[in-house]
Amino acid sequence: MSHENLKVVIGSWQAYADAGLDAMAEFWDADINWRAIEGAPDDVGEMRGVDAVRRYAQDWLDTFDELTTVPEEVLDLGDDRVLAVLRVTGRARLSGVPTELRYAVLCTVRGGRIVRVREYADREQALAAARAAGENPS
Repeated sequence: MSHENLKVVIGSWQAYADAGLDAMAEFWDADINWRAIEGAPDDVGEMRGVDAVRRYAQDWLDTFDELTTVPEEVLDLGDDRVLAVLRVTGRARLSGVPTELRYAVLCTVRGGRIVRVREYADREQALAAARAAGENPS
């Protein structure tokens, strides 16, 4: 099952790269629960449901031109969990300033759908969160 979970997470980011947000949302469970990095400027608390997560993602898309998100590392952590380290690049729409950042997402996959996503500032924070939740991270 874990190989299938990796395929779901990788497939979601590939769908975004190939066809945009609508294609990516096809990988989400209807009741997806997503949280941005706690305390980050875009942290609005837990978002539940495809519409709420789409609004959050669309805000990002509206803030940047030439926004790309590439998974640099994807790890199966067991227990339906997948960790992805993402590299995001773009140009701030208002200022024109080039932007690059890396962050990690801890995804829970069930029944071939992403049901939960938590963003973390980096890989180590995501792994620590997985350990604290009783995961078996690599």
